[in-house]
Amino acid sequence: MTESVAETASEPAAPSAVPVGIAYNEALYEQLPQDIKDKGYIVLATDPTDPPLEFYDEGGVIVGSEVDMVEALARILGVKILLTVSPFGNIIPGVAAGRFDGAVSGFADRPSRQQVVDFVNYFTTSRGLLVLKGQHPELKKATAELCGKAVAVALATSAAENVVRQSAACVKGGKAEIDIQEYPTQADGVTAVRSGRADLSFFGAHAASWIAKQTEGEAVELEVFLRPEDGKDINGILLRKGDLAPVFQAAIQQLMDSGDFETIWTKWGLHNVILSTATINAGTVDK
Repeated sequence: MTESVAETASEPAAPSAVPVGIAYNEALYEQLPQDIKDKGYIVLATDPTDPPLEFYDEGGVIVGSEVDMVEALARILGVKILLTVSPFGNIIPGVAAGRFDGAVSGFADRPSRQQVVDFVNYFTTSRGLLVLKGQHPELKKATAELCGKAVAVALATSAAENVVRQSAACVKGGKAEIDIQEYPTQADGVTAVRSGRADLSFFGAHAASWIAKQTEGEAVELEVFLRPEDGKDINGILLRKGDLAPVFQAAIQQLMDSGDFETIWTKWGLHNVILSTATINAGTVDK
């Protein structure tokens, strides 16, 4: 029941890729706000540049773990869920303004974001540094600083916020600031690393690991240095404030209890980051 649409043009819908047997839950449908039941669909924004959560496949179709999850949620709730492509930085303002009902785009749950949207949380992630293979071996140490490095990040992401704080700490310690290069998308940041404009890019570990894996065997390969203690986030779907989070929490918990949630995320190599209990607004730190 999931379709994907751009803000100005329709995109092809992703083929169903979720376990069979996921059942419609009439009680949860009845809990949906009346305006959703009246129009018969939910609009979720996404920036499909964060593999393997959501990204374009070779056919131009949006795929990924959160895309499959949304398809399963549409079955449970008995309404269509439309995916609308939007730049990452425009998503939260768009939800707050009522343009979207919510979003899936690897969002970290932050108390500051909770002021305008709600979160239902279902996975965690740390950070990963993406570099050209064989370059910057000094960064393999998880505590290595980025002072003086050229770091590519995507605009308005939690990774970008994290690098700003790291740069300030460098300066405070009398070291060179980080050359922060902000790009519209994570894909642009990867291009900056591959071309040598940036020393590294800074991602959630899930994205960095996936991107590095996709370049194996290429002339210019990438590798990832994981930082398991850096930027431990609780992440999830964000929703318009006030009325959608409880029903989505129940629907996601239904998937978790049945084992279908784990099946979906394992397909994308993310079984190690998922939670067993869906929570609402569980993020407690702006970092």
